[in-house]
Amino acid sequence: MRADSTLHHLRAEQRAARRELILSAALDLFAERDFRSVTAREIARRAGVSPGTLYLYYDTLDALFLDVFFAGAGEITQQLDRELNRNGDCSVAWFCTLYVDFLNTHMTFYQMMGHFMLGGNIGRDSTERLDPVMRNLLDRVEQVLPGRDNPGERRLMAHALFSALNGIMISYARYPGRRAEETRRHTLRLAEIIAQRFETP
Repeated sequence: MRADSTLHHLRAEQRAARRELILSAALDLFAERDFRSVTAREIARRAGVSPGTLYLYYDTLDALFLDVFFAGAGEITQQLDRELNRNGDCSVAWFCTLYVDFLNTHMTFYQMMGHFMLGGNIGRDSTERLDPVMRNLLDRVEQVLPGRDNPGERRLMAHALFSALNGIMISYARYPGRRAEETRRHTLRLAEIIAQRFETP
């Protein structure tokens, strides 16, 4: 019985490692060019597996895209938690700067979020995985907003701030003729303006 349990554990570890390898290969490729131009065959080749093996771990490319999004969401949430735990209270301006800077330096995460928010083809199971991730992120947004007595209003303001910051990137992240550093400076300036509008309760 113990041998069976050990074998099952080893297989689960191997499966998790191979899934991580595929995810890492996808992230590398998405960093090189637009994710929509990357094929499953290219991801499989970069990961050192066959295309058939890739589909053992991800039924569709959207399922893989979702894991890419989760990896980015986990990273930004950890950054926010570290700062909130260190300071206990962070300003709206600090949050806006950190979030927009993160989107500028993690373009794949931003692209995946846009993909799913604008109608990515995900099933009910994936939606059930996505919802708590988005709720966790919005919980952090709520924490930096000035106090409001009405919890419903506070959550609505968190939605508004989150939407405004993402809207900056939708408008300017790929603005024609602008270099990446120009885009970063401009979007951070706009984030400061938005922060000022949300600073007072």
